Amino acid sequence: MLTKKIVSLIFAVLIGFLVGTYFKVYWEQSRFIIAEWEEPPLVVVCPDSSVTKYRVHRAIEWWGIRNYRVSGVHWDVNNKMCSKRTFARNTIFIRGEGEMPIDTYAVTYKMTIASKMVSAQIILPNENKHMPRLLEHEFGHAFGMRHVDKIGHMMHPIHEHGGELFWIPD
Repeated sequence: MLTKKIVSLIFAVLIGFLVGTYFKVYWEQSRFIIAEWEEPPLVVVCPDSSVTKYRVHRAIEWWGIRNYRVSGVHWDVNNKMCSKRTFARNTIFIRGEGEMPIDTYAVTYKMTIASKMVSAQIILPNENKHMPRLLEHEFGHAFGMRHVDKIGHMMHPIHEHGGELFWIPD
């Protein structure tokens, strides 16, 4: 009798999780901005990224013109913040090494809670750190945006089809 109740409870939790996940994915796919920061995040540049100050500030400036702001940039030269954790509240990490899907120039992992950005990490392999618009594109993901399938848009999923254009799609 007890086993039957436990199995029923596990089944109900599993069904609830699957239904919730389905609706979350459906909702996110219907929106361009899937999560937003409650306050401007701190950008932490990890020593393994080898990205230049010019490159980081240029990407931040590109988004700043469009009213997406950061609270500051911390160059973690002693690796104190970067070595401790992958994610940290209200922080965007820029790393040079990490898990990369095959045939991908860079990737941004986001941590969100109830459509609020909590943390993000941009993995920008060193061989791609100077690619035009790549860091800007990844900052777009770190600001909570998804891809846009319009030629010339900064958030186009194929780098070669992207560009400097930016608008919030309908």
